[in-house]
Amino acid sequence: MSDSNHAASWSNRVAQYVDDLAEVTETIDLILDETRVRTIGLQPDEVDESTQALAAAITRLEAMVQRRDDLIRDDHAPEPGLSLSEKLLHSRRIEDARLARRCGEVAEAMATTHSRAMALFVCQYHLSEFQTDLLKRLTGVTSPGTYSAGGKSDANAQRGQQGGGLFNDAA
Repeated sequence: MSDSNHAASWSNRVAQYVDDLAEVTETIDLILDETRVRTIGLQPDEVDESTQALAAAITRLEAMVQRRDDLIRDDHAPEPGLSLSEKLLHSRRIEDARLARRCGEVAEAMATTHSRAMALFVCQYHLSEFQTDLLKRLTGVTSPGTYSAGGKSDANAQRGQQGGGLFNDAA
């Protein structure tokens, strides 16, 4: 096989990798959309399903990292460059330049997906904490403040230990 055939073969494997990475990114985006909708609808069993699907997609994404590393270190990859995009651009082939641009587009989509995932899970965490805090306030069960001076408990914590709760206190 000639060098140009090896380069084309490597470029084809990179193209397949980029297509697969785009597919994983789209899958994660869809799962995030479903999780967001299910969180709004407060359907916890479906949120758990989304979380399991997300875990599976993340496992696929982790495998993609190894594939990328293998492609970067491949004997048929262009020598200069530390990323697939850099290596593609050094080949001086128009097809590889287009593929390098596609790599950048998929990388941007992945960054957006990452931001969406972080925002969704931070919101879910705070929503969960809010619900827990609200339940504690309604039932009168409180825990000592995290930063109370000298370890002294506050009046709300003492009231909560006595039972009754907010509705009993208001009555």
